[in-house]
Amino acid sequence: MDSRLIIFVILMLGVVNFLFRFIPAVLLNRFSLPKLVEDWLSYIPVATMAAIVVPTLLSGNGHPVFLSVHNLNLLCAVPTIVVAWKTKSLGYSLAIGMITMAIFQQVMP
Repeated sequence: MDSRLIIFVILMLGVVNFLFRFIPAVLLNRFSLPKLVEDWLSYIPVATMAAIVVPTLLSGNGHPVFLSVHNLNLLCAVPTIVVAWKTKSLGYSLAIGMITMAIFQQVMP
């Protein structure tokens, strides 16, 4: 394929993606939603984050659910969740998660 065609396709996909996100936001700003709908929509970011994070925490060694002391992702999540809960700080949570992962990777084979 020609490189100009590939760049054009990528740009058009970006425009379509932007429009699919932008148009509903503009239309929804013109009127207010019922309280029930707003409450329901407030759970979408949490559910999305859970759908991304939980499979990574629980899987390992080729198993869909790997609950073991050898599951480093799950081990590192424990102190990270505690720090996130206590401090409510993304920076501290990321730092603790990276530090504990580095320590566990050095300590455990």
